[in-house]
Amino acid sequence: MTKITPPLEIEPELLPRGLNPWTPPLYSASLPDARKVQILKEKPLDNSTLKNVKPEVLDSIARRAHYLATQMIWQANHRPDKEKGDPKIGGHPAASASSLHIMGALHLLVKSGFDHIANKPHASPTDHSYNYLLDLLLKNDLSKLTQEQADQAMHGLRKFTDGSEYTFQSYHSAYDPDSYNFFPSGTVGIPPVEAGYLALAYRYAREHGYEVPDAHFWAVCGDSEFREGSMYEAVPDFAEREIGSLTWILDYNRQSLDGQRITNKEIMNGTDADRVERTMAANGWEVIQVRHGSKRQALFKKKDGDTFKNFLEKDLADYELQALLLVQDMKALKKGIAKEHPGMKKFLESVSDQELYEAIRDFGGHDMVALAEAMLKSKQSKRKPTIIIAHTLKGWGLKAAAQPGNHSSLPQEEEVMELKAKQGIKGDKLYERFATGTVEAKFLAARSEKLYSEIKAQHALKAKNQDYFLKKLTEFGDIPQSLEINTKMTSYPHTQWMLGQLTAKLTRISNTPLDESKLGEKQKALTALEKPFKLPGELFISMAPDVGTSTNLNPAMDGKIFGAPVVQDLETELGVKDHKLPDLVPGEDVTDRFLRFEIAEGNVMSCVGAFGKMRDVLGIPLIPLMTVYDFFIKRALDQYFYNLYWKSSFICVGTPSGVTLSPEGAQHGWKSDIQIPNQITWEPYFCQELDWILCDTIKRHVLNDNAGRTGTLLRLVTRGAEQKDMVHYLKKQARFKVGLEGALSRAEFPIAGALNEEEINTQEETQIMATIREEVLKGAYYLIDYRGYAGYEPGDNVVNIFAMGALVAEAIKASEALLARGIYGNVIVVTSSDLLIGIQAHENDYEYLKNGLGVNSNLYLRKADEVTTGDLITVAGKRIPVVSVADGEAGLLDNIGSVIGVRQESLAVRKHSKCGRPSEIYAYHGIDAESIVEACGKVLAETALEKVIVSESALGEAHQVEGRAGHWTELWPAKTPVHKH
Repeated sequence: MTKITPPLEIEPELLPRGLNPWTPPLYSASLPDARKVQILKEKPLDNSTLKNVKPEVLDSIARRAHYLATQMIWQANHRPDKEKGDPKIGGHPAASASSLHIMGALHLLVKSGFDHIANKPHASPTDHSYNYLLDLLLKNDLSKLTQEQADQAMHGLRKFTDGSEYTFQSYHSAYDPDSYNFFPSGTVGIPPVEAGYLALAYRYAREHGYEVPDAHFWAVCGDSEFREGSMYEAVPDFAEREIGSLTWILDYNRQSLDGQRITNKEIMNGTDADRVERTMAANGWEVIQVRHGSKRQALFKKKDGDTFKNFLEKDLADYELQALLLVQDMKALKKGIAKEHPGMKKFLESVSDQELYEAIRDFGGHDMVALAEAMLKSKQSKRKPTIIIAHTLKGWGLKAAAQPGNHSSLPQEEEVMELKAKQGIKGDKLYERFATGTVEAKFLAARSEKLYSEIKAQHALKAKNQDYFLKKLTEFGDIPQSLEINTKMTSYPHTQWMLGQLTAKLTRISNTPLDESKLGEKQKALTALEKPFKLPGELFISMAPDVGTSTNLNPAMDGKIFGAPVVQDLETELGVKDHKLPDLVPGEDVTDRFLRFEIAEGNVMSCVGAFGKMRDVLGIPLIPLMTVYDFFIKRALDQYFYNLYWKSSFICVGTPSGVTLSPEGAQHGWKSDIQIPNQITWEPYFCQELDWILCDTIKRHVLNDNAGRTGTLLRLVTRGAEQKDMVHYLKKQARFKVGLEGALSRAEFPIAGALNEEEINTQEETQIMATIREEVLKGAYYLIDYRGYAGYEPGDNVVNIFAMGALVAEAIKASEALLARGIYGNVIVVTSSDLLIGIQAHENDYEYLKNGLGVNSNLYLRKADEVTTGDLITVAGKRIPVVSVADGEAGLLDNIGSVIGVRQESLAVRKHSKCGRPSEIYAYHGIDAESIVEACGKVLAETALEKVIVSESALGEAHQVEGRAGHWTELWPAKTPVHKH
């Protein structure tokens, strides 16, 4: 084994006795295969070590952290630059104090620099304070903040920064200087779930031969937060997957934002802590209750101490306990307890008022050593996750302790100054570490060096992984632009079918050995085109909330379920296996790359986000893809947003989507149309588009080239499409004709002097498709383009039809119908609304829409019939109007006209749907071909009625009598009556 030399020697007596100041990571030496696991480990802290810890040192550090957290919150709420009308800052000092010793045990005793922590959002100031004391506020390059910069960060809680100064966000954030291996925590109920699935991702990566450190995953959550459905949805899943490296810690302070929590003790057969214990044990978790501190434990050993213990654990309801905590008069308290609980009378007579006062408040969640012991015990469970129920006091160390409204309350300045004085901090200094030479400073320095070394070791491992994958990915050349799926022999395939073909091919490639001598029966050697997909295929992992087979992932599932091997394949042994269906027996072979879930969309969304984060955490670019019925993305929208905020790199496939799934009706019809930063949405129509999009997405992911668009949302359908239409219409475009001299016309509609487009040669199909691929990946392309055709008069008989997804079929039919009426309807296929007119497009002022596609608001002036005076003529100015059509909310495409400055009619789904055939449902929603034709007529007519108004001074003495403004229906009669006023 190769040892890493400690960066500095630390005198053992400066640490709690027995605590090793530096445990070097261990690496496997002389590995023949670079992909074999090299595990970064630390020597675990054990209970014998904890017995030698000096509690007074830990207590001193915790109290300094408590002051710092309180001070930074107070300062945030009293900045001199506050403006009138500003909302309150807040900061939750009571909730932060509640977790003071939980986080202290993690930071000072238990966690390693490889571990990951999800802390409840309201306790973030406590984390920042411990990291300040540990000198672990870091820059992006892992260098440490200077003392001045660290003080600046502490003073900048919830303060805006342009990047020139260090601050802390409201809750844990990637922008914080202590964000290393911390989950963003602004959304309660989700970070603890992400912690569990990141633990699963670590195990998956290790089982598949990649280098990962030996890490534990901790999540601190509030007792009210623990009622979040997202957490309960994940509870049985984590147990069944045997995620023993996960520990949840419940900060059980019996209070919520609105006040004291009141639960039904009689019906629930105990307090909420008892209910949680039974629930978690029933769901396969280890449960550890940390109820009592050392002072209580001492009283329990006295005569009638067992009565006191029973009183605390069984007799008291949480609400009653909170009431007792508010009583300051101990004589009155004793009297009240004796009245309600006569059995306590003897015990109360045997203890002093001070002993009772301290014992009532002596919760185990504020005993750092007891907490550390529980945490270490939780790490011993290798197959079961653990929950620690840490009983705490909300507002510990503050005057607002246990007060019903303390969640949002702030301490008075006098109280903050008192805490400062107790810390011996003098003058104007607000934030201060322990003086060099003190036992606290020496302890923190030793602990800091250990954690910092492990942080740097993980960073080095990440760089090593990144270098390995970059080299390996180019071993056989660049990743091809297509997986070359042949659709020509398939009748009306749909995009969901195409997804199945693409993932099946990736699965086959990943499981085919490069060494042809090792090919199995019926296995074919990989082609030169397939070899570059070998590593991406191995990195590819798919998952679904019980819809894998119904979203065409069967080949990726069959015999490839990754999970705890908990059952025998009895179906095969008994001869009843149906080989036409996927084999769903789980295992942990390297070929197992599908995660099977129950109907739990939130779990899958958190999981795909956690796996997608492995690229940034460890440099292992796992490519996670999930499928889900598009309608039910809404069930996991909070988790989806979290993934995007967290900048996870993942693929979410919503399929089938929209009212195109017409037999399902309204229940599955409303699409998950969302626009969130860091997202890119794709909605292909032709199967070839999906092939290009998926290959480009994979390439961008593995090469870390998807900044600002790491979350990929694909919307697919199960309505088939004629794939030949793509090349058929592309070849009619003037830009793809060879040696063209003159204007074109369609064969069905010949025009004198024009060339029959069918008689003009076109470019090679591969050349055409290369051009279209680039345009598809920019967000849109012309499928039908009449520019260069005879009779094409912009501002007179031209309309641009923007169609997305399945409704491209309706747009094609509408364009053909319009051509028969002498109107040129260009069909622009929108593959990504985000790239064309969404957030990404806004960043470059819609460059591709305006210049790439040439869609603009140019005013085409034409001579009018009438003349006013002299040699002046009247002119009519017209633009090319727009009609958009999408199977979804109008907001997807309804801003095209406003962006370029032309009249637009937006056809979209604006009401709940019904069951029926697609043609019927499209007509019901007004998004069918006929509706598109009518919309085109409307915008053309309205455009024709626009007036060009010129100032009188510009016309001199010429005047034109203003006539009555017409209505568009006079030029294009509407199918249904339209009000003209």
